[in-house]
Amino acid sequence: MTTTDLVLVAEDNPDDAILLRRAIDKAGITARVKIVSDGEDMLLYLQGRGVYSNREAYPLPNLIILDLKMPRKSGLEVLLWMSENQDLAVVPTIVLSASNLEKDVRQAYNLGANTYFVKPTTFEELVQTMRMVKEYWHKAVRVGPVAISRAAAIAAEGA
Repeated sequence: MTTTDLVLVAEDNPDDAILLRRAIDKAGITARVKIVSDGEDMLLYLQGRGVYSNREAYPLPNLIILDLKMPRKSGLEVLLWMSENQDLAVVPTIVLSASNLEKDVRQAYNLGANTYFVKPTTFEELVQTMRMVKEYWHKAVRVGPVAISRAAAIAAEGA
């Protein structure tokens, strides 16, 4: 990952968000990190709506890290929306959730998650997980997302 890449994180727990940001830094991931507090905010960001309408200031992400259990819109709802918007379905998406229920894992993968991690119990395990993400990132073949047209964003508002 480079300093021009963006990792977009949806995490509703402020303490978990701080720990994740620190783990990303300690793992040597040099990408910019933007944290949103829930699934609704994630969708606004991805759609380029509201405060996120300036794509120069809020570019499309190169990687998404998504919690499942969030207020307003869940991570599963975000994955569903992404699966229906093929321009963004190519963005590598990692679920990082406290849930290890098979139904949650299966549903996340069925909706297009690329990887599902149960949140580690220690900071060092979280750093190790982020190092795996970094290593994977360097080896994976990726294509970038295509910006959603304003017409598509307006249509999505009606959904």
